[in-house]
Amino acid sequence: MAKRKILVDDTRRELEEHGTETFPLTVNHDDLWMFEGKNVPIHWHQEIEISLPREGKAVYQIYQNSYEISPGDGLLVNRNVPHSCHSPNNERAKYTTILVRPDFLYGDFGSDVERNCFQPFLQNSAVPCLCIPGTEAWGKEVLEKLEKVDTLFYEKPYCYELKIKGLLCEAFFLILVHQQKYQTPFVPANRVELARLAQMLDYIHTHSESVISLEKLGEQVHLSREVCCRLFRKMTGKTVTQYLEEYRASKSLPLVESGQYSMTQIADLVGFSNASRFAAAFRQQFGCNPGEYNSRKRQEGR
Repeated sequence: MAKRKILVDDTRRELEEHGTETFPLTVNHDDLWMFEGKNVPIHWHQEIEISLPREGKAVYQIYQNSYEISPGDGLLVNRNVPHSCHSPNNERAKYTTILVRPDFLYGDFGSDVERNCFQPFLQNSAVPCLCIPGTEAWGKEVLEKLEKVDTLFYEKPYCYELKIKGLLCEAFFLILVHQQKYQTPFVPANRVELARLAQMLDYIHTHSESVISLEKLGEQVHLSREVCCRLFRKMTGKTVTQYLEEYRASKSLPLVESGQYSMTQIADLVGFSNASRFAAAFRQQFGCNPGEYNSRKRQEGR
């Protein structure tokens, strides 16, 4: 079975359409093992994303924070927020993902619902995500409504679109009222930082097969090496070196699966300084050595 891949543009914005123009919502049943590298790489989109684990644990990396969620809980990721997802110790993780364009809920831009209810949340970069705990009454009620959305989306009874919209509006009422209680200070979203992250990622991906100078990376976004590294860690939760090794390990996967190259050859092709460094990064990413990967994959497919 072909692995899923998140298609993105130069800014890491996801290119796949979620839903249609007239019904801008979709519900996916995702399995991390079905993605290339068994993880979802850094990307962002204009839709709000809600993750509902069904089996195993999923770890979302959002800026410098990691959020581990298990079945019975949920996580809401704000629009335009770069995020990635993996599982602890490379274990299997299955989850439902609801992606919805905000205007499906609030209607016309500038309406009272948009200005008074959604805008304080959507445009507040201090709230990149919200946890939905199933152990609290409000969270349990939200999760029950989202489970009904999942069921309706796949069964598609008469007027399911209207019922889904109603359930999501009720769920977001509970979420936004709960969030408002904490009165998170409003911090406008920083488009400049998002653009700079996109430039840095583009440079890293283009030059991943060679030695990357942090000074050169900083020059791409007109920042010093130190400020550049701080910004990258703030936006991704990882150092440049950590991200680069994960990216190179992911790039090595087709070469490992082909069985045509030695570890030394693959290390050289994807940019590792030596085979030992490559093996360590691969093991960190996939939970086994490159030489063990194909045999494990065959066993899993039985």
